[in-house]
Amino acid sequence: MDALARDIHEPAVREGLGGHQAVYPSIAPAQRRHLGRVKVVTVVLAALAVICVATGCPGLLFLLGAPLVVCLIALARYGRAADRNEGSRLDLYERGFTSAHRGHVRAVRYADTDVLQDNIRHTYHGMTTKISYAYTVTDTTGERVTLRGGFADPQEWGPAIQRAVTVARFPQALARLDAGQRLDFGPLWMTAAEIGSGGKSVPWQQVEEIAVQDGYVKVRVAGRWNSLTMTPVRRIPNLFVFRALADRYCQQA
Repeated sequence: MDALARDIHEPAVREGLGGHQAVYPSIAPAQRRHLGRVKVVTVVLAALAVICVATGCPGLLFLLGAPLVVCLIALARYGRAADRNEGSRLDLYERGFTSAHRGHVRAVRYADTDVLQDNIRHTYHGMTTKISYAYTVTDTTGERVTLRGGFADPQEWGPAIQRAVTVARFPQALARLDAGQRLDFGPLWMTAAEIGSGGKSVPWQQVEEIAVQDGYVKVRVAGRWNSLTMTPVRRIPNLFVFRALADRYCQQA
């Protein structure tokens, strides 16, 4: 067992995270490979620019300027990203996960954490160019940590963490509601009788559907959609638990 694996294993055992299920390594090696390809292109463009200056071809030099600048920016960007993600690693366990970043390992238990999800789809002329991933969780010390796309396959580990947190927290949340308690999800709240935000509420019997539209939680009542709050979903903790509970009470009503 290498040093990093040992540093990860110890807090996982100490915090009782259970059996190991999956590992997602850092994307730094892939970023460095891409960095190497960009370096080659940059050198070629720079050499052509020198030739243009030497042979007196300002027109061609002008055409080479823009892609050369783009490559220089890419070199700086990918270089910083690779350095930032070097040595990172995400390990999923039965009851939680560990996040290793810059020599520091954090442990998170699914049953105790809150999750804030802020995934952004970047588009250009209607086409998706990339998706930025960010999941903010609470570790076992009570501190918040944000997991980003520095680990491989965020489209896998992000939903996996959300599902695991929902499975772990749903039974207790449902029991509290059935016992007559109120649960708060940021600005949103619910009881076994109604759902609301602030002083505004709707009885479950009147709720036809709850959905996320345009980044906000909306409730359909009498065929019309209404926003309970103007707080975006990226600031609503444990949105998946909220949705699971809401769906259950909608069906019961």
